[in-house]
Amino acid sequence: MKRFCLLAALLLVAPSAFAQLPMTGHFVAEARCPALQSIRKQTNPGGVATVPGVEYVLIGRNSEAATHYYVVIPDAEPPRRWVAVGCGRVEAEGGVSAAIREDPNSHGAIERGIDALAKALGQGRAKGRTDDRGTPSSGEQRSGFGAYVLAASWHAAFCETKPRARDCRAGGEDGGFSLHGLWPQPRGNEYCGVATRMVASDKAGNWAALPKPELGRETRRALDAVMPGTESNLDRHQWIKHGSCYGTDASEYFSDAVALIEKLNRSPVRRLFVDSVGQRLDAPVIRAAFDKAFGRGAGGRVLIDCARDGGRRLIAELRINLAGAITPQTDFGDLVRAAKKASGGCQGGIVDPSGWQ
Repeated sequence: MKRFCLLAALLLVAPSAFAQLPMTGHFVAEARCPALQSIRKQTNPGGVATVPGVEYVLIGRNSEAATHYYVVIPDAEPPRRWVAVGCGRVEAEGGVSAAIREDPNSHGAIERGIDALAKALGQGRAKGRTDDRGTPSSGEQRSGFGAYVLAASWHAAFCETKPRARDCRAGGEDGGFSLHGLWPQPRGNEYCGVATRMVASDKAGNWAALPKPELGRETRRALDAVMPGTESNLDRHQWIKHGSCYGTDASEYFSDAVALIEKLNRSPVRRLFVDSVGQRLDAPVIRAAFDKAFGRGAGGRVLIDCARDGGRRLIAELRINLAGAITPQTDFGDLVRAAKKASGGCQGGIVDPSGWQ
């Protein structure tokens, strides 16, 4: 019991950025249900399940219209898990937690609870209504389907505009695209469940004051290789602002982002940029390279962001619209072609070489 209370206390005082919306109280299981590490991927390391009648510390829920609660299961690894709302009830010292803003007896809450529970137990109801092509009907989404922007920077160009950045001592890199971030859409979908003081630190640019994302050794090594900005705590900023709205833990968020940038760097698009270092690239050429690499129409999903460096206009970043369920195995072209078309952006610029120009 002492071990349980100590672990619960430590987890309660830790930043709850893993949860979309923070809650307090307890979750009392009323059914044996899978305790998921990831809702989107339905992963459950160790095959952990809730035990009917057992009370678990409650951390949060995945959205205002919740389908899952985030709870602490002390003997699980990792201990923080997602459980379908229909698997039990929420309680606090004085009754139902005040953090629940919707009447749990409402029709909508009951329907979401039934659907999430059915999905957790592997039953058919959670698939939802579909059209004759098997696509979810209007107003419904499969878990894990969403819209995103992959921000792929040209690091040498970034360093021309931010020469004092810690990752720009050598003038930046020009061997491929670096990871700026993976941003859940729509724009403004940011800082999910993040404490006000952390938001203030982030917006003030005090990224060193933010907590370091909890990553495994391999994930950290892979991230450092594609995100030079980790030297300037860019990973902390990206996790707090954008990753907190991704619906997973930091390790999964960054693993998916790394996989995406690596797929881009293995494509002919990277070869086009590397072969054009020091020269100008126009938007139609870049879009055509995307079409060739990822299928017709892919180039229309790319916004080209440029920056001024004296009299030069540099290609600073490609912002690539994506839609679908992102996993390390997902086909990059499928994600791009399924997304909305991009609008705005510049019409081309110079591919900056490493070093100071």
